[in-house]
Amino acid sequence: MDKRISSITLGESNTIKEAMERINKTGLRIVIITNESKKLLGVVTDGDIRRALLTGKNFQTLLKEIITTSPIKAVEGAPAMDLLKIMAEKNIQEIPIVDKNGVLVDIVLLSEIKSIPLSSPDITSKDVEAINQVLSTSFLSIGPKVKEFEKKIANYIGVKYAVAVNSGTSGLHLCVRSLDIKDGDEVITAPFSFIASANCMLFERAKPVFVDIDEKTLCIDVNKIEEKITEKTKAIMPVHIFGHSCEMDKIMEIAKKHNLAVIEDACEAIGGEYKGKKVGSFGDASVFAFYPNKQITTAEGGMIVTDNEKIAKLCQSMRNQGRDDNNEWLSHMRLGYNYRMSELSAALGVAQMDRIDEILGKRQKIAEYYNEQLKKINGVEIPYASLDVKMSWFVYTIKLDSKRFSRENRNQAIEDLRKRGIACKAYFPPIHLEPFYVDMFDYKKGSFPVTESVSDLTIALPFYNNLPEKEIDYICDSLKDIMESLND
Repeated sequence: MDKRISSITLGESNTIKEAMERINKTGLRIVIITNESKKLLGVVTDGDIRRALLTGKNFQTLLKEIITTSPIKAVEGAPAMDLLKIMAEKNIQEIPIVDKNGVLVDIVLLSEIKSIPLSSPDITSKDVEAINQVLSTSFLSIGPKVKEFEKKIANYIGVKYAVAVNSGTSGLHLCVRSLDIKDGDEVITAPFSFIASANCMLFERAKPVFVDIDEKTLCIDVNKIEEKITEKTKAIMPVHIFGHSCEMDKIMEIAKKHNLAVIEDACEAIGGEYKGKKVGSFGDASVFAFYPNKQITTAEGGMIVTDNEKIAKLCQSMRNQGRDDNNEWLSHMRLGYNYRMSELSAALGVAQMDRIDEILGKRQKIAEYYNEQLKKINGVEIPYASLDVKMSWFVYTIKLDSKRFSRENRNQAIEDLRKRGIACKAYFPPIHLEPFYVDMFDYKKGSFPVTESVSDLTIALPFYNNLPEKEIDYICDSLKDIMESLND
């Protein structure tokens, strides 16, 4: 018997005092009771000890007087997902493992069972080889791989120019600056997004003006945009949330009518389409992001795309400390930043783009499998996709039925899923209710009711390229059990 098992194993003739000493030493909540042949007889938990002492037992009481003789146990070789389910249902953190003869062979701890992550990058040997090839050259920054990556993205989206940067946030910031959006200007966007969508305006002291979202698509409600346009409005920033395109024809029509620029926040939507046209190809400028949870990754990175040569050149200069291509290294033509993408990141991006169709296909298949399993669960709404849209699945979010469930129910569901080893999150909190936005703009709960309602009820489930169907089954079965308990 290994050292760990020995440290938590006692016999029936041992005392409560000895059990307490073992529990204190191991940090576990139980000791396991076996006979001389190491056959499992039962367990004694810290709760058993407390109850025994409260009912008149003492430190010298033998464990055979307080043992639980029918403990929850599992047979050697039981799948980890089955063990997780048992632990969640019984609210326990340890399970003794026995062989077919009932002999104790191990103990499984909740903290040690592999959980299902929320996301996981899809890195292949070819991706690693691409990075290693760069490491063998003298170009780790400002080299040929960045240009190759830019060309691949531009061709894929169908635009003239692409400018690689170190994050989607940096890309959005440079788009704002390149369009001369500044102090006192306003940009219309949605409050249901990652906070960078709005922060990039604040970097230039411009004001993000929020328009509530459509309850189905979760994108900006195009029917409410014009009422927010003022003489200070300079641009519209539609966010293609979770990979679902905004209604770009209507947005472009409004922008043209009011002489406004359009910056597409396509950070979550590479490969998505609206009416057969790639997102990122509609606006004056657009941005994609390549964080590890995105469809493709460069570890950290982003890409500005545009058909406007002036915007492209300004962004190229500003990402590189304000230098122009034809200037000396220490000659700076304008205010700039260190927003460059490294050659290593670009090499990974090139390799990932080589299989972009495969990656998006995998994600589509996983989303469809989720849809089939989850539509059977009462009280769960699966993601909506407009007929005009080709989804590029960034995350997979469900929404609880607003007529039956509350924010507290959603939070309980998240907690219960996590107990079963399933990573999940509330996605997204409303930007306008973030503390510093409340301080700056005096927003209050109720300012954007659709955003707030959606935010209160959404859950992002594990979603990544190589998520096995058996794990999706476990996630959906767990969610079904949890929803039934919430319905009780």
